Amino acid sequence: MHTASPNADWAGIFRGRRDRIRTRTGGGLILWMGHAPQPRNYAANTYPFRQNSHFLYVTGLAEPDLLLLSLPEAGRDILFGDAASLDDIVWTGPRPSLEELAAAAGIDDVRPADGIRAVLDEARRQGQPVHYLPPYRHSSVYALSRLLGIPMEEVGGRASSLLMEQVAIERSVKGPEEVAEIEEALGVTGRMHRAAMAAARPGMKESELAGLIQGIALAADRAQAYDPIVTVHGEVLHNHSYQNVLAAGGLVLNDSGAESPMGYASDITRTFPVSGRFSPMQADLYRAVLRTQLGAIAMIRPGVSYREVHLGACLVLAEALRALGLMKGDPAAAVEAGAHALFLPHGIGHMLGLDVHDMEDLGDIVGHGKEKRPGQFGLNYLRLSRPLEAGFVLTVEPGVYFIPALIERWRAEGLHQEFLDYDRIAALAGFGGIRIEDDVLVTPEGARVLGPPVPKTVAEVEEACAR
Repeated sequence: MHTASPNADWAGIFRGRRDRIRTRTGGGLILWMGHAPQPRNYAANTYPFRQNSHFLYVTGLAEPDLLLLSLPEAGRDILFGDAASLDDIVWTGPRPSLEELAAAAGIDDVRPADGIRAVLDEARRQGQPVHYLPPYRHSSVYALSRLLGIPMEEVGGRASSLLMEQVAIERSVKGPEEVAEIEEALGVTGRMHRAAMAAARPGMKESELAGLIQGIALAADRAQAYDPIVTVHGEVLHNHSYQNVLAAGGLVLNDSGAESPMGYASDITRTFPVSGRFSPMQADLYRAVLRTQLGAIAMIRPGVSYREVHLGACLVLAEALRALGLMKGDPAAAVEAGAHALFLPHGIGHMLGLDVHDMEDLGDIVGHGKEKRPGQFGLNYLRLSRPLEAGFVLTVEPGVYFIPALIERWRAEGLHQEFLDYDRIAALAGFGGIRIEDDVLVTPEGARVLGPPVPKTVAEVEEACAR
């Protein structure tokens, strides 16, 4: 079990979540699949275990090899699992009993794992549908195939679209206990980022900084919410290698976050100078990204679509880049044509919750609703475009990137020459990238940046880097 906040009635919260989803799904059984351990090279040597987030959302139980059935009647849930064997206890120590786990999750009925087949078979004989979410692990596909008698190749296609919609509705709006968990994680994450700024120096390897920040999380008994990005190549959007050496005059991009005790993610990015002070061009581009981020946060409020926020942020960025001589012409026309995407090819942010990219296993229904994902380069990478609602937690993470292959390709094809000064841009082809990211709660009045402040202005970052 996770260590739950003492100020929340988590058992009641889990019951309420299950009942709301059960009611809106409107009949039948709901099969919630917990994860099984994944072996590295043989069954008893496994990768670090992380529970399926949907299962975690309705139970809070982080233990492996559990299944939950929600029956049609309100409050009727059955937790299936097996007691630890003596061999288990010898190797891993005492574990909570199934009854103790169920009590923590607000579940009254517990049964051995092999008893679930009989319940499912009886439900199917009575013509009751069995709703389940699309699995993304092969082991879950296999388990569903065996439990429901479905060919493995058909398991994904038979997932319940109705359940997917209701889970997306339920999980998108965060309760106060969830916001508190995210902010708890951000407290650890803030220490990680401050430590990286203070420690960076020429000659240090990226791996040393990556090890430093992960050690801070581990010392606080926190997992990483995702593999940290700690790189001198900020232009590589998801760079997970750590073999490069920090050089004087260069930049480091640190995109990292810890999990809370209940498994909620945090996700912060800061970019800072290796030598402690930004060069004039670095400072100008950094301020452009910061103005873009602050402008985007100011636009956030219920009813505004995140696509509108994204496009508004792109306009601010295009205006700043025109002032620096990298873009030209009318900034609004440049954004409409997609010319800005040379510098910002990704979306302004995504949903955040029990996963850093919350519920993206459910597909575009979470970030786009019933709208189709835009086709224009840059816009096609939007992970969130739908109208915002109070209670959404999302990231706001604009950036400026100088990606040599993209610059060369666009220049060779003559794309957007009326908006881009390719000679000036080519001179910065080795610049790297800058990204600034915070986690933001949509409130009834607007938006609130979550967590303790992490150095963000040029002056704050340089002060944090001072040694």
